[in-house]
Amino acid sequence: MTLRWHSTPLARTVLVCLVVGATCLRLDWLATQSFHAREHARVAEHVAALRSMLEQRLHLHLAPLAAGAAVIQLKPDLTPQQFQRLGQSLLKDAPAVRTLALSPHAVVRDVFPPEQARELHAMPGVEQSARDGTLRLAGPMRLSDGALGIVARRPVYLDPDSRLQFWGFVSAVIDYERFIVLARPLLAAPDIDIALRHVSPSGAPGAAFHGVPATFDGLAETALISTPDGFWQVGARLRGGWDQPRPYSLALRLLMLAVLLVTGTATWLLRARGLRNKMLLRKLESGEAARVQWVADTSHELRTPITILATHLDAMQDGIIAPTPAKLAVLSDTVKEMERLVSDLHVLARADAGAQALRCEPVDLAELCGEVAAAFAPRLASHPLRYSLADTLPAGCVAQGDRQRLGQVLANLLGNSLRYTDAGGQLRVALALEGQQIVIRVEDSAPGVPDAALGRLFERFYRVDESRSRASGGSGLGLAICEAIVAGHGGRMQASHSALGGLCIDILLPAHAPRAHHGDCP
Repeated sequence: MTLRWHSTPLARTVLVCLVVGATCLRLDWLATQSFHAREHARVAEHVAALRSMLEQRLHLHLAPLAAGAAVIQLKPDLTPQQFQRLGQSLLKDAPAVRTLALSPHAVVRDVFPPEQARELHAMPGVEQSARDGTLRLAGPMRLSDGALGIVARRPVYLDPDSRLQFWGFVSAVIDYERFIVLARPLLAAPDIDIALRHVSPSGAPGAAFHGVPATFDGLAETALISTPDGFWQVGARLRGGWDQPRPYSLALRLLMLAVLLVTGTATWLLRARGLRNKMLLRKLESGEAARVQWVADTSHELRTPITILATHLDAMQDGIIAPTPAKLAVLSDTVKEMERLVSDLHVLARADAGAQALRCEPVDLAELCGEVAAAFAPRLASHPLRYSLADTLPAGCVAQGDRQRLGQVLANLLGNSLRYTDAGGQLRVALALEGQQIVIRVEDSAPGVPDAALGRLFERFYRVDESRSRASGGSGLGLAICEAIVAGHGGRMQASHSALGGLCIDILLPAHAPRAHHGDCP
């Protein structure tokens, strides 16, 4: 009788060993890949925490400059004694600011505290800062006493709307070691290499001021921190490289091989359940992290108007500023700004809860664009900005949605173009049907948006240019609200570079035939 090769005991043993060996090798490879993925995720979470910490610290220590500029606009003839009292009040909540100074006509006049006058260093770009009204940062750099510091200078205009009455500068020296002290535990992670460097507004990397520049090479996890005149970039990677072996011993692998022969099926079931639990846990952790970030960002945005209100009221109580109708109007405008911010936050909170009140009806988008453009016609003519509308939608193609909310989205986009597009430029709106979607394209001319900022335009409180956005009244929530409204209509928004040299925003909405039924949007 002839035996088949796979029916012999030796052949069966070899076959079983091959199957078990291949299974163990596959398990070991999957475990290694999972280990490397977890390490990447851990480093990325570490970078996100460091970025959030540094952004909070930067907002905190630049707030005295904004408050000081507001006081100078109201009382440009501030006496040295009044400035000393003002400086003591402003710096009590900014522990790392070691020096605050006033420089009328770019000449240092008053310094708080007076003994720190030697710490004011010359800063490049003073003339450019006076022309364009931007807050400038220099450093970290070595100060005269050997310590590291960051020098910040904010131009002050007695007429901030026209920027014709240049008064001078409010300057501050921030002690870098005290600024970075709360982030030291994150920077000194025992198994992670971390570096910080400057990045220009155009996205070009600059010099590193913490860690080794080589940290940014390869597959480093990175994040951008927005500053008034550019970015700081955080880079991190696992010390020793990403392809490190798992911290498991040979004995553990042998034990896994032995247990696999008996409990293979149970192991796979438990593994699948464990992966599901980890996914649920990560979702919970992600939601908690988003909630914490939301609270932190909201507190940052409310800090500046509250600081301005507190500064004005303290100055009035101390007799530094008289409570005239004009000065009370400034306080009233600040309160209205806070009311607008709270209203925007309420809209986003309702959107997050899925409780947007959207009243659906057939909307003729070409007609809606014309109404919005007509409302902006005086501002378009005075800017000036050339406006055009290209409608290629087929007859009878409409969107089902809330007419008022969609008009709010278009008005926000046109307002952004008016706010940031250079005078004499173009603003073009195009309507087209692509498949089953209506595309509303709003694009403008220069200046454009850096590549590094395109992916963050719809983040809450994000601004490409921090100082100019605040000066023009933006809260950083406009595009986030637009995205929430469009999502409530079953659509989405995306940003790209415009062929005109500026920014292009696409709104994609489901296309519908006209129908008579009116009701709540689903």
